Parts: sequence; C-alpha cells; structure tokens
Amino acid sequence: MKKSGLLTLCFSLWLLTGCSAQEIAEWNQKISDLGHQVSHTMNGGMQKREQREYDVVIPVDIDTAAARLRRYYGFEDVNAKIRALRQSGKESDQWAATAIAEESRGWEWEVTPGSYYKMGADMGKRNPPAHIVIELEKNGSGTHMYITYSASYSDTLTPEFVQEIFKTANDVAAGKRR
Repeated sequence: MKKSGLLTLCFSLWLLTGCSAQEIAEWNQKISDLGHQVSHTMNGGMQKREQREYDVVIPVDIDTAAARLRRYYGFEDVNAKIRALRQSGKESDQWAATAIAEESRGWEWEVTPGSYYKMGADMGKRNPPAHIVIELEKNGSGTHMYITYSASYSDTLTPEFVQEIFKTANDVAAGKRR
C-alpha cells in the first residue's frame, strides 16, 4: 500500500512538473519578446548595417571637387598626421599620435592628385556610427563621383535621408554649396 501511494505521489509530481515547465517556457517566451521590443525601442531601430550607393559625373575638375569636399566634410589624411607626430621624437607627440589614432577610426584617405581621390569618415554620434566614402575619378575634363553611405539605424536609411546626403555631396563638389 505504501509503495502504490508513493508511486501515485511521484507520478502526480511528475505531471505537475511537466505542466509547470510548459508554463515556464511560455512565460519565458513572453519575457523574451518583451525584452526584444524594449531593446529595439532603446537602440532607435538599429538593424543590420546596410549601404546605399550613388554615382554621378560632374563637370568640375577632380582636384577642385576634391578640395571642396575635403573642406566641407573635414576629411584629412590622418595617417600622415600620425606619421609626422611619431617621427618628431617628442614623447608628448607620441601620446598625441596614439590619441589621434584612437579617435580617427573610420577615416579613409587615398590620393593620387589629378586622377583619384578616396575620402571617408564616420558620421554622427550613434554607436555604431554611419559611414560615408566618396571616391573621385578623373573623367575627361570632369569628375566621376562615387558615394557609398552605410548605416545601422532605420531612420538614417530612409530614401529621403539618404538622397539628401547624396544631393549635398553633389552640390558641394559642383560648387553650389559651401
């Protein structure tokens, strides 16, 4: 009699455990879904990084277009600046070079004056930041401009937002905007 009572008790506990495990799983899923919604709201709609591309031929000399874009966006040859600081031999310049290297992640600079320019930088204060790369190639007396913009936030990937970035770069290179 004791064995059958113990067996019945064990079987009942096993059934209750099975039911509660299913309920726990359902609650866990609800909590997980809520956490995902909160996370999505908190990070401002961050998604997988996407990129948009644009290219246009502008009737402006390549060096002039490059100078205008460099001035407007603040592009600079960070590697040359770091090299110069490290070669100075001063300890304070070594520290400055290290700080500049840390701060300048995302900067791109490649130049062959008169024929090719590639300038890029991170944009914005979000983490991860958006990134823009502008490449210029000589095209007769004009310039072929390629722009690549990449971002992880949905509000900075809308067609209107991206088109404004491309229009601004085009206007700057053409001399319509300073």
